[in-house]
Amino acid sequence: MGSIQKEWLVYFSDARTVRYAKWIWWWKPKPGFRHCGALHYDTNVEKWLHVEFNHAGIETTILSPIAAENLFDKLYDFEILICPKKDDWHLMRIKELSCVSFIMRLIGFYRWWIITPYQLYCALLKAGYSSFWQKRETNAKKNS
Repeated sequence: MGSIQKEWLVYFSDARTVRYAKWIWWWKPKPGFRHCGALHYDTNVEKWLHVEFNHAGIETTILSPIAAENLFDKLYDFEILICPKKDDWHLMRIKELSCVSFIMRLIGFYRWWIITPYQLYCALLKAGYSSFWQKRETNAKKNS
């Protein structure tokens, strides 16, 4: 079972909930890298598609222009990477089911050792993926 991937924007952010934190107390994720999800712009309907995996399952939302703008405003302080379209067929591998493994399957990227959103972020940067934000620097401080 496999598929050919589309172009996605993969975002990394803080988790919305700590519902299961008592079960993973030993895991101290890096701030800003507690969760990951993906966005895709569908040119046929001219809307953004938001896909994420959370404790309730796979959540897919078609965003209105206002909702998309609000989401991008919320994500401005976090990292977003551009994951280009891949024309090669990707085999689905067996791996744990988490937001990280879901996003890796979505974009056709696989490294068996990646477990956390921060590990995925570093691996994507090392593989040549680029940042979506082009943030400017001021004399006072960095805009990040």
